[in-house]
Amino acid sequence: MPTDILIYMIVAGIMVFWLRNVIGTRHGDEKQRPNPFEEKPNKNKDGEVIEIPTKVMADNKVKIGNQISEDRNMNVNAGLVQIALADRDFDAEDFSENAMDAFTYIVMAFAEGDIETLKDLCGDEVYDAFAAAIKERDKKGEKVTTEIHSVRKAEIVGAGVDKKKLAHVAIKFTADETYVIENKAGEIIAGHPDRVTEMTDKWTFSRNLKSSDPRWFLIKTEDDEIEVDGKTPLPDAG
Repeated sequence: MPTDILIYMIVAGIMVFWLRNVIGTRHGDEKQRPNPFEEKPNKNKDGEVIEIPTKVMADNKVKIGNQISEDRNMNVNAGLVQIALADRDFDAEDFSENAMDAFTYIVMAFAEGDIETLKDLCGDEVYDAFAAAIKERDKKGEKVTTEIHSVRKAEIVGAGVDKKKLAHVAIKFTADETYVIENKAGEIIAGHPDRVTEMTDKWTFSRNLKSSDPRWFLIKTEDDEIEVDGKTPLPDAG
């Protein structure tokens, strides 16, 4: 064998031995490098994988009842995902349906002066405002009669988590109601017993995610628009 080839073989052998010591060999126990194009799972602070509920986010859309909130509401979508990651039982569609029931209960309870129901469903500020309005109404001798025929729409228009523990969801309700307000003499001073009017309100519900209490409370009420025919006079609060 020519001397120069033998020298090259010795040098090559030395290089291979050196590279194996410096770089090492793969034996199956190495930590695999992440694929930069692989979709990364969401994890909590303990490193546990958390799946985002498909009902909360799918193709940048959020299911709300029978409606789809499009990309123009990405901030709302992001807020709902925040809540879903913190509360595995949260479901936007179910929440919207339950909020419709809460809307009906609260409006009816206010009209009937049902303080106990309002206390169970409302935060302190909203409850105080409703209780004060009922007290003033009783003082004047006025009577409110309300019938909610249907809640036609409940659109989630805001959502998020404040201070890492207070979840909030704002909903714009559109409902059909019949209301009548009578004075002390029994005379109708607002509304009509045979007329159905459309009312729209924006309400915000909140829940303490750190609490074992699963209930959501109404913490803010806003008159979304002024109805020409009027409506049950719910106070703005919160």
